[in-house]
Amino acid sequence: MTTILGIDPGTNITGFGIIKIDSGTIKYLHHCVIKTGLKNKYTTKLAMINEATNNIIDEYTPSHVAIESVFFSVNAGTAIKLGQARGAAVCACSRLGLEVFEYSPRTVKMIVTDNGASDKEQLQKKVKNILKIRRKLEIDASDALGVAICHGMTLMNEPEKLKSI
Repeated sequence: MTTILGIDPGTNITGFGIIKIDSGTIKYLHHCVIKTGLKNKYTTKLAMINEATNNIIDEYTPSHVAIESVFFSVNAGTAIKLGQARGAAVCACSRLGLEVFEYSPRTVKMIVTDNGASDKEQLQKKVKNILKIRRKLEIDASDALGVAICHGMTLMNEPEKLKSI
């Protein structure tokens, strides 16, 4: 069995999704979002993301972490802040000895929905269908679960990687 933590980093909202692969089947374990608060200082937000990532890892002990890679943005300031939020999450994973796998948003959409140009709602619908989730699923959490599913599907298509776990 392989447990995968998917992370969709954001400065105001970071999504987390946990799945497991058991006998070639992807199963849902948990999802949540952390809202860092619009009025908090930026350094406080980064600390909150780092702590939340630590807590999720402590609780679910994933063997793999998958995270969305930084995409290019028209606004350089926004891209830098997103990179820092991502870094806060990656730092927590690395400190605990977890290898982090990166996937672009387009790759996640291509692997999960078969269409790299899918919008967030299409990805959300597919994630809910794959994981048989009926309750409300926030966009940031569905993106995180999508990254985890993408990594899981990649592992299942490359079984030699699973043997080393």
